[in-house]
Amino acid sequence: MPKSLHVYNKEAIKKEPFLPMDRPFARSLKIIRDLKKATRKYMHKWELENHLIRRYAKYLGKKSPVDLEIRWVNATIGNGVFTKEFIKKGAFVCEYVGLITREEDIDPDNRYVFNLTVGDDETGFVLDARYCGNVARTINHADFPNIEAITIFIDGQPRVIYAACRDIEKGEELSVDYGEDYWNTWKKQKR
Repeated sequence: MPKSLHVYNKEAIKKEPFLPMDRPFARSLKIIRDLKKATRKYMHKWELENHLIRRYAKYLGKKSPVDLEIRWVNATIGNGVFTKEFIKKGAFVCEYVGLITREEDIDPDNRYVFNLTVGDDETGFVLDARYCGNVARTINHADFPNIEAITIFIDGQPRVIYAACRDIEKGEELSVDYGEDYWNTWKKQKR
């Protein structure tokens, strides 16, 4: 198991270790080698069965198994992601990818940021998908979303996946709850 992972700055240059073991939160978390155990311990809202963990892990770093398309929604919202096929509840939709970087290094106008948390603990690190991302960065917010963000761990590295939290009909726009922190940050920036 690595003692640390690396974080990259805005220029995609390796900057410093991520989750160094001398940090109190990293020591107390005892980053776990076993994906199944880590997922069970730090799952936010769901408890996944073993076969689902294996199913999700096999899609990481690959194109989404679901046929998705980015389409224009309207002038207020911009683009959105729509499914071109039925998605069953619990199915893997896509991975949210980006560069792991420090939250403090993010441009305040960057809206393609996913805060990395471990359990309920903030880490101070984010996935920045502004310049290096995929279709997931175009998924819009909804108060009653049809997909949910799930953090899983592979070799101690956090990976964020989107999975269907209900059946999703063909042609439906995908949506996720961005969370209170996102909206609080956005309100502060507008002042």
